[in-house]
Amino acid sequence: MAYLEINGKQYEAKASFKFERKANERYVDSNQEYSGLEKIYQDLMSYKISALLAFWDCATSHLKKDQPSVESIEDTLTSIIEKDEEALEQLFKDAFQVIDNSGFFKLQLKEFWKNIEMIDKLAKDDAEKEQAKLAKKMFTDKRKELNPSR
Repeated sequence: MAYLEINGKQYEAKASFKFERKANERYVDSNQEYSGLEKIYQDLMSYKISALLAFWDCATSHLKKDQPSVESIEDTLTSIIEKDEEALEQLFKDAFQVIDNSGFFKLQLKEFWKNIEMIDKLAKDDAEKEQAKLAKKMFTDKRKELNPSR
């Protein structure tokens, strides 16, 4: 499990209905067909710093009234990163593993990875096939990097 201390209070990240609902409300990219969860998941694999904020916003949504504000999450993440740049990689790993190891999102992510495995089979020509193979390798390498137990 991932934890984040904000203003002296320890918060545990949870993958749940509330996580997915908030992800779909706030973090869907209208230019793509991905759900909010899939966008956050992919952005974590791309080490997009905004994905950490989105993750913690969604991962604490189960707390309802006690949920920390986006600004306090942002301030805390900024403080952690400014104090120790090495902590940034661990923040990404912790967030990614909460989603990737979640029984709650197991079937959804299984489908995501099945689609990644098929990407080269959908290519129309050799150039697209080569690009698809590289993309597939990039995704699987990132997953292993962020979640070595997979």
